Amino acid sequence: MQKIKELIREVYHYEKKSEIETRYLSNVLLWFCLMVFLINLFNNGMKKNPGIYIFCLVVCVIGVWDAFHIRNAKNVELPVKVVTILLLVSSVYCIYFGGNDGFQNLWFFIAPSILLLLVGLPFGVPCCVGYGGVITVLFWSTLCEKMAYSYAWDYRFYYPVFYWSFFLLMLVTDLLFKKYRIEQEREQEAMEAEVRATVEEAQKLMINSVAAIGRMIDEKDKYTREHSQRVADYSRLIAANLKSYAPTEKELDQIYRSALLHDIGKIAIPDAILKKTYRLNDEEYAIMKTHPVWGRKILAGLSFLPQADYGASYHHERYDGKGYPEGIRLDDLPYIVRIISAADALDAMNSNRCYRKQCGRDYIISEFEKGSGTQFDPEVAETVIYLIEEGKIEIPEGENA
Repeated sequence: MQKIKELIREVYHYEKKSEIETRYLSNVLLWFCLMVFLINLFNNGMKKNPGIYIFCLVVCVIGVWDAFHIRNAKNVELPVKVVTILLLVSSVYCIYFGGNDGFQNLWFFIAPSILLLLVGLPFGVPCCVGYGGVITVLFWSTLCEKMAYSYAWDYRFYYPVFYWSFFLLMLVTDLLFKKYRIEQEREQEAMEAEVRATVEEAQKLMINSVAAIGRMIDEKDKYTREHSQRVADYSRLIAANLKSYAPTEKELDQIYRSALLHDIGKIAIPDAILKKTYRLNDEEYAIMKTHPVWGRKILAGLSFLPQADYGASYHHERYDGKGYPEGIRLDDLPYIVRIISAADALDAMNSNRCYRKQCGRDYIISEFEKGSGTQFDPEVAETVIYLIEEGKIEIPEGENA
């Protein structure tokens, strides 16, 4: 008995939170209304029993209209419940006023199966029980003598018996079927969760592998050691403090990963240029300027790292379109590029380089003020200055360049 209660409770809650399939519901309702109409047409008609005929016809018309209406309706529960009650009332009406030896009433044995399909257990069971109670009282009480049609004794006795038997059969069938669906959905969810976990693990492994390559590139040059990590940290912090751009946690992660890999293209630059301890000549600088192009080629095909190639491709572009490699204006590019571009410049000024020492706090602030609207997106530059002044980005009092 405890298991039966648990099964009913489980199916009940499952149907309460399940969405109704409107097209399926509409088709079931259409067929049921059509069947009731045909039964009414052949067993009653205007000449035989016009009252029953007109009443059932009106209910069927409402049901058909409702069946088409719910296909595009936002709230389908109320219309379906109304039609369900009308159909049950029409059944009771037919039983009470009778007609054609009661044969048409036998078709209402299928009401439980239709109701459970239409509205499920939460509403279907009370309707079926209520309907069963009404017909039981009508046939097994003295009210039967007052009905318009005189039913035979065996008909009066067996009609409720067969109805309740069919109702219990359909209820058990529905419970077992819904239980099967619940178990199938749980297995599907467990399988999907396992696949997601496997994919996420594989993505993390791939990201870590690519990031390791980036760190390896940084390690080649003592002046840029841990540069990519700092740019990633700066980028996430800047993005989280922008006023007009409110990224989600997922978008912050994308910005962080893209920034972490922004210099991945340097893997294609010769070590002689990367490790050079003094300024590059024009030819070497031209080669160095190709690393964004190589970065795009490396990252563009990695679907598990969405937008990762943005940082690698465009972090040397400028707001005024005078950057490289393509000379695209930063206001034509997404925020992720504008942020990483500023973070890259910030770390470059806040680090010792072969051609100069680390810049001081005031100098860096002045550079972002001067570069606002030319090199940097104005809002991003303003955010960087704010973070420095508030001490959220620590800048030692170094030398001014």
